[in-house]
Amino acid sequence: MLQLQLNRVDYCQVGTTNAKCMKLMPSVQKELQRVVVGDSSGVVQLFAIKQKEPVNIFKSLPSKRITRVELAGKFNDVYDRIFASSLSTVTGYSKKGKQFFSFETNMTEPIRSMSVMGDNLCITGSYVYNCYKNSQESAYYLCPDKINDVICLPLTSADSKLIPILACNDRTLRVLDDSIVLYETEVAGPPSTLALHNRDAGLSGNEIVYGTSDGKVGLLEMNADEPLPKWELANDRRLGGISCLDSYDITSDGILDLLVGREDGTIEVYGYDSMDNPELRYTYNGNEGITSIQGGCIGTPGYDEIVVSTYNGWIFGLTSESFNKELSALPATLSVDKDSSAKMNKLKSELDKLQSQVVKMRNVYQSTLTNPNSLSQLKTFQINNRFELNRDDASYTLSIEAEVPIDNVLLQCDVPIDLLDSEKNSCVVSYSECDENDGNFVLVTYRCQANTTRLDIKIRTIEGQYGMLQAYVTSRIQPKNCLVKQYVIKPLSLHQRTHLIDDKRPINKLKLSGNFSLAEIHSWLYYSIPEIPEKVPAENEIKFYFINTFLGSQLEINYKQNEAIFKSENVSTISILKDVLSKKATDKKVVLNIDLETTPESTLYTLKCIHPMIDYHMLLAKKVHLIDALKELAVNENNTNFLTPEYQEILENAERYKEEYKRSPSHLERLYGMITDLYIDKFKFIGQNVKNKVSLLVEKLDNYELDELIKFFQSS
Repeated sequence: MLQLQLNRVDYCQVGTTNAKCMKLMPSVQKELQRVVVGDSSGVVQLFAIKQKEPVNIFKSLPSKRITRVELAGKFNDVYDRIFASSLSTVTGYSKKGKQFFSFETNMTEPIRSMSVMGDNLCITGSYVYNCYKNSQESAYYLCPDKINDVICLPLTSADSKLIPILACNDRTLRVLDDSIVLYETEVAGPPSTLALHNRDAGLSGNEIVYGTSDGKVGLLEMNADEPLPKWELANDRRLGGISCLDSYDITSDGILDLLVGREDGTIEVYGYDSMDNPELRYTYNGNEGITSIQGGCIGTPGYDEIVVSTYNGWIFGLTSESFNKELSALPATLSVDKDSSAKMNKLKSELDKLQSQVVKMRNVYQSTLTNPNSLSQLKTFQINNRFELNRDDASYTLSIEAEVPIDNVLLQCDVPIDLLDSEKNSCVVSYSECDENDGNFVLVTYRCQANTTRLDIKIRTIEGQYGMLQAYVTSRIQPKNCLVKQYVIKPLSLHQRTHLIDDKRPINKLKLSGNFSLAEIHSWLYYSIPEIPEKVPAENEIKFYFINTFLGSQLEINYKQNEAIFKSENVSTISILKDVLSKKATDKKVVLNIDLETTPESTLYTLKCIHPMIDYHMLLAKKVHLIDALKELAVNENNTNFLTPEYQEILENAERYKEEYKRSPSHLERLYGMITDLYIDKFKFIGQNVKNKVSLLVEKLDNYELDELIKFFQSS
């Protein structure tokens, strides 16, 4: 397998950038490609790289933040026209910088994603999709969940039918025919970005690659009636979400490779084996969120590179050109020519000028501090933040990335949460004592090292404990200022949307009826469960399926005006929903009729589902506690052949066991807590208060055996 050797070259820095706001112009007569980028200041600029320095070809005037940049052209022609979206406006530029197109759409939402194909302009907001042909609206669609990206399959002729595909937050891709959904298909996670496979949608012309916000990548063949999955890459290394994709032959083997950019700064290159399955060839981490990735040749003729833009506005390349050879070829004594000398002198003069300006402005600022009539103005800064649940380990990842270095982040939460260790953090963590009477359960400070602009924090919540998590982000810029971000922790915080459930499980059923509207019950559920869309879907009767990422239990929701039905094998899930929805109805002065049907078999089923997890983590804890003693034995003895195979296996895999135990230190306690809640909720629904027997249950859990635990549940 070919291993890549790429070297980083920094070209320039622009303002902060959104996803897919950087493109490479197509090459003409094997010339070096040019880079077009749009940033937060509203500037669209095209530049070339000459002698490792950017040379501007054109630069637009500042305006509103650029949200997307696309290249387009006529059918079967070179895609050398630049289209940039900002708020509800789309602007077109020629390759020389002449503005030839400006279109004010009728969208009430800001444009989030865009695709240009021939005379067709497809744009999306958060929920609305619009298509325009020759600046006239030709299609409209209101999506039931947030739209993260849009892409159009290539046209087979100038008059062929346009086929747009929407990537929606409810884990589905929707294929449209004008304003109608042809079909929708579920993918591995919430799709965050789409790209044409091999840039031309593959041999069949209908293959797309998708990336999800939880870090998975997949290939689908979008046929006329149903999709055909080709392959899917899991996120085994628990890296960041996918922000951008491209295809380019960076390995020079004649086959286009898959380029992947992630939100945590990771860049990956995947080649393909003989069965066309992807395999990792190269990985690099730049420690800044990647917003765009393109393959091409912009720096040195004959040397391919991966060109990348980051959230902070850095444009850099990972080039196949070797700099070590250049350095080794240099003579022992180096003579500087006139051009290089002039360039160095120019840089020195620019540095001296900047230093004098800094000193001058610092003196001006110091003089204003002594003036009682002067007003201080804080310099604001932007942050890119995300708070998402990971299905793999049932934990939330809070990602904070700022355009300036972060000094510290203070986390405050009014409900109990667990903060898990993250390998990506190099911060100093300080815990403060909290007074629960003040509404503080967690107060933690993360002190960042110098030049840290990104921070990832892993958090595990407890279902039934809901409230607000607040992050106070303090920058290093002077004078110091702080941004506050709030994240809602919902009652069923560990539940995620799914589209298929097992209907053979024993279930408990909760039915709520009363004088409430569809919008009211929807708002109550939006308050209670993650991934419920903010807007009410257009249907009269709405159905959702959820899965508990920690236990694997299911939840089915079916609601309409004046009625809502909930089904789950986990009685604690039903209990939480009943308490929260009753409280919301009471706040609105709505009288609810509550009908509850419980199944005794459902509790036993839940206990049997929890059993393998308890068994595994009890064994893991036992192995971790034995590691130090076994290592001491191994040091004192010449060999470990006298140990049993079980103990030898523990020694061989000691680091892996320690790492796994470190990632989930309180897993057993969490499972015991869920069993305790299950016990209390089971008898609460039949009118018995068993809280005085909880101590007996704890004794059973300390000496855990499944059969004894089931007998205890049945005998109570």
